[in-house]
Amino acid sequence: MSSQKLKLLYLHTALFFVFILFIILRSPCSLYLGRSEGGLGVFYDYALTNSFLNSLLYVYSEAKYFELWTNLSAIIASYLNSPTFLITVYFALIVKLFLLFYIFFSNSNLLISTIHKFLFASFAIYSTSITPEIWLTTLHSKNFFGILSFLMIFQNFNKFSRLKFIFYRFGLIFNGLSSIYSSIFSIIYFYKYIVEKNRINFHNLIFSFIPLITNFFIFLYFSLKASAENDRFIFDFDKIFNIIYSAAIRPIFGGNLSRLFYNNINFSEIKFILLSLCISLALIFFFYLVKKKDILLNIIIISYFLNIFFILLGSQYADFVGGRYAVISSVVFLTLFLRLIQIEKNLFLNNLFLSLIVISLVVGFIEFRYFNPWMYLLKC
Repeated sequence: MSSQKLKLLYLHTALFFVFILFIILRSPCSLYLGRSEGGLGVFYDYALTNSFLNSLLYVYSEAKYFELWTNLSAIIASYLNSPTFLITVYFALIVKLFLLFYIFFSNSNLLISTIHKFLFASFAIYSTSITPEIWLTTLHSKNFFGILSFLMIFQNFNKFSRLKFIFYRFGLIFNGLSSIYSSIFSIIYFYKYIVEKNRINFHNLIFSFIPLITNFFIFLYFSLKASAENDRFIFDFDKIFNIIYSAAIRPIFGGNLSRLFYNNINFSEIKFILLSLCISLALIFFFYLVKKKDILLNIIIISYFLNIFFILLGSQYADFVGGRYAVISSVVFLTLFLRLIQIEKNLFLNNLFLSLIVISLVVGFIEFRYFNPWMYLLKC
């Protein structure tokens, strides 16, 4: 190994541990006191009274999709019989550690330098995209599985060994079965295969398709059952406004700054004008992105709209599309600007996109430290 590569390895290792420290500092008490997860109770209660295999294959009927990692967490917690669900905190932490490991030590076509790795890790750990209440909870680990699956799309397969392919494709299946957000990225692998028909893309498509088809049949089965609730997929016009805020405004300016602006304007009177303005700006930005004719940028755009469509379609009510449900789309949105600073040659635009990234990171840090309404959940 050359001295340059060795220095990079040391630097990435240092950054990896810095972000781990940041996770610990954001939620220190959970690591030794545990954290009660109300939603996990259903999985935990089922694991207490059923066999390992039945618990592993359990599907929560109201969710209507498979949650492998949550099932595993509940099974281990049931064996330990811990009322504070301490084990679930560590299961949630493992996902974040693996995400950070993949960010800093994988060979990515997107994260091509240390600063790019640092920025993406920041998006996933402390930007405005990451809401504080999802920290170290197993139920919300599916967001981080989704971020990991999104990043895996950009894997560079040069000098990829057979063993690495096995782990990579196992990850496609495992992530997809652990997170509904991960499974929908199968559509991106289909797009990649259409753009470049080769053996690697074809096999990746097949493996990524397994969780998607599994969740599709699970959803179909529970939706057709008379006892299942059938209001999971509804449309509400207010969702449009909420998704614009959650997936395009909040990722840059944060919740507190956005709400300050919102509370001082009567949006009920001008919401259609505002919606028209947002759509116009979005179309201008979209055409600007398309004109770049950059494959990676196109993948990010499709991933963004895919997540927007999914949370719009699947949210239960108008304000259900924000918060932790818009985490992945928000991270993908910030990744657009990361890619743009890599390829934009216009100095003004490049600095503008970099400024938006910096705003998101600074505001995200300040919001958590000083304006976090969920801080009581993270205190001892």
